[in-house]
Amino acid sequence: MVNPERLFQAIAFAARAHEGEKRKGENPSPYICHPFFVGLELLRAGCDEDTVIAGILHDTLEDGFPGLPREEVVEALQKNFEARVVELIQGVTEPKDPNMTREEKERTWEERKLRYRERLSSLSPEVRAIACADMWANILEFWQTLQREGVKALEIFNVKDIGKKLEHWQQEINIFYEKDGEGKYPYLCLADRAREVLEDIRALVNRFGTGEHLEL
Repeated sequence: MVNPERLFQAIAFAARAHEGEKRKGENPSPYICHPFFVGLELLRAGCDEDTVIAGILHDTLEDGFPGLPREEVVEALQKNFEARVVELIQGVTEPKDPNMTREEKERTWEERKLRYRERLSSLSPEVRAIACADMWANILEFWQTLQREGVKALEIFNVKDIGKKLEHWQQEINIFYEKDGEGKYPYLCLADRAREVLEDIRALVNRFGTGEHLEL
């Protein structure tokens, strides 16, 4: 059972961090819907309290408080939350290069995602649980947009190569099973759902004829 006071504190902090931010699309939902969903899915999966709290806060460092230096966000997290929660958030946060342009981000996407997966393999099951819930939320959102918008979803999500995007997700899923499958960690039910929807995405993309036949 999650402490309601800690839960409310995390929700309030995340809401402030993502105030005014939107998800992708022509009629985007408030950004806060994403971290709320991640925390809820971790709770439903039976993860521990710190993992649920960190799930709600998982994007505060990477995408929250626009314009605020990351170091200041870390200080705010440390002031308001336990050290383990902050460590879990930092575990799922990709390193940031403030001088990297959008073009450079696109050019280095594969390399950055490879480094992320390598780091993910070396971290704790609790960090992987948050990463899995985050991935599951992104896959589900992409799937819903793809059904609604068709191939336009690729533009909405700035997907330059759908094959590479799906392969990245597939390799993430493989890491979760390889590292934690024997331990029967509760979050793996989210990996199961993600794998099923990923297969649906692949089938729909093939029907759209956006590229070569893509096998999972």
